[in-house]
Amino acid sequence: MFRTDDLGEAHRRARLLCARMRPLDPEMWLCARTETVAEARGMAALLPAGMFDPSDYWAAADTWYLGAELPGDDRELAAALPLTVDAYAAPGPVEAKFLRVLRGGAATMLWRGAWPEVPGIPSACADPTDQRVELDLNEAHPDGRHTLYVHFRSADEVGAAHLAALVGGAVLGPVQVGR
Repeated sequence: MFRTDDLGEAHRRARLLCARMRPLDPEMWLCARTETVAEARGMAALLPAGMFDPSDYWAAADTWYLGAELPGDDRELAAALPLTVDAYAAPGPVEAKFLRVLRGGAATMLWRGAWPEVPGIPSACADPTDQRVELDLNEAHPDGRHTLYVHFRSADEVGAAHLAALVGGAVLGPVQVGR
């Protein structure tokens, strides 16, 4: 619904959408790919309870670390890279710190909530399962672009257009199922 090269603007608009939702979870989901020792150490310091998996986890299914338990030796840690960190944290201050530590790497930020009830928009329903705001950072666009998505329980182009308009965006393409 919104795509930009400006990380701060992408995050600001994501937070505007989050302000429209009724929060459902006390925590948000953060996921980032760490390519360097410095990135892995930065994410581990920020998310000590985060799970760090080798990006090719099918080849090394039994190898993972908690952020607080990453190898202390830089050479040993470098041999385990790249690692993908997967963590839950309370929204707020962690968000700005996460964006700083990210340093241009690929990541996703996800907030769960319930969309407001708006007449004529089917996404506002009694069951808010799968309603969320997703901000993908450098993920689908390694050229430095950031994309903001909204999720619904079922396809809702009218609801997506309504929410996009609230943050100065527009529907960027067809409904994506299972995103």
